[in-house]
Amino acid sequence: MKSAILDPKWKFRDHIIQLILVTLVIILCGVYLSMPGVIPVRSEIMAIPFSVKSIVIIGYQLLTEHTQRFSKWASIKANAILNCLETVFWLTLIILKFMGISRQCTGGSCGVNVILTLIIMVVFVLTVHVAVLSVIERRNFKRYGK
Repeated sequence: MKSAILDPKWKFRDHIIQLILVTLVIILCGVYLSMPGVIPVRSEIMAIPFSVKSIVIIGYQLLTEHTQRFSKWASIKANAILNCLETVFWLTLIILKFMGISRQCTGGSCGVNVILTLIIMVVFVLTVHVAVLSVIERRNFKRYGK
């Protein structure tokens, strides 16, 4: 019996939710970095390039999977690899954010930083789910050719 959470239709939905949350991460990073008294350190700045990277990767996957024009560049193996790498990057960012919060957390900037970290944790959970779905899709393709 197949679990409903492992249904491939979730991959598209997860990608859309990820795009929304990653855009929110970029906005909150901008708000956090523009707050007075905040000294930008690597753990605070790394969320922006990680978010842009995710937008590019998700854009590639959505375009190649859901449009006829770009389908010639589609690769199930590449999608599985990219989605597995995404989980590593977002986990690294969670660790960096916790290190940043433990070093310095005061006032309103602390609240924004904690909210930002919680959103990043949700993005991480979604990336794990998409990675699992991609690996299952890759195995099914290898086994059945579909």
